[in-house]
Amino acid sequence: MDILSEFFERTNLQGRLFFAGKVDGTLMLDKPPGMAFIHVIERGGLDLVQPGVPTISVTEPSVLFCPSSCRYQLRSSSEQGADLICASFQFGRQSMQVFPLGLTETLIFPLSALQPMGPAIAALSGEFADQAPGRSKALNLLFEYLFILLVRRAVEQEKLSGGLLFALQDRRLGEVLRAVHNAPEEPWTVEQLAALASMSRSKFSAHFSRIMHMAPMAYLTAWRMKVAQDLLRDGVQIKVIADAVGYSSQAAFSRTFLQHIGLPPGEWLKQTSRDETLSIKAHVAPSESPVHA
Repeated sequence: MDILSEFFERTNLQGRLFFAGKVDGTLMLDKPPGMAFIHVIERGGLDLVQPGVPTISVTEPSVLFCPSSCRYQLRSSSEQGADLICASFQFGRQSMQVFPLGLTETLIFPLSALQPMGPAIAALSGEFADQAPGRSKALNLLFEYLFILLVRRAVEQEKLSGGLLFALQDRRLGEVLRAVHNAPEEPWTVEQLAALASMSRSKFSAHFSRIMHMAPMAYLTAWRMKVAQDLLRDGVQIKVIADAVGYSSQAAFSRTFLQHIGLPPGEWLKQTSRDETLSIKAHVAPSESPVHA
């Protein structure tokens, strides 16, 4: 399995439909943190309205790839409204540990430039309209396929030049990330990771930090905490988790978890169990409603 596919498997990439239909006013989004979005504009025009930045007008059928940090509203800019399909994306279950994916601003791809997406978008529309058995699973798989296509295109067009999604495709960092993901319990050093990248320690550290916007050891700790969170949700005992993510004692693991996550492991699990009932909400406000940008 290639490194990007392996990452998506390990993080349980989930794409889910949350809105499909006509927008003849403003689509208002109320989302939990950490979600990215894909909006497929099939017909009509939309304005992407974001606080503190100029409005972006989309006047042709397009795909919008929106990062989790983006705050925005989608406002119809044509009399006939706009036909829209929207999907949310999350890597694994809700987590307080957010990785720098590299998407820092909304990317806009005209459908005319994304020919491989034509059949997938048609299949999405068909599955959504149909009530055939397996509909939900089919929709999720199609959304995830579109996500991968957009990541590839963003790297090819140099619209994505940093962050985790880019680093996974970097020939020097890919193997480093694979090793860390496969064996978080190993006592990795910067020297060992640099050797995997066939680079000197100093050049590797500089390259990793430039691409990932964090130091190699900081990423190692972040990944360990992500794995620990998943194991906590699965009911694994803390002392077992500590060993599984490379800590010599339960106390050492708990101190690191508190430092990076903000709560002790047990308290975090209780809070997460309550918070995971959150879901994205969306509704269309009438066209005369004011938009606060």
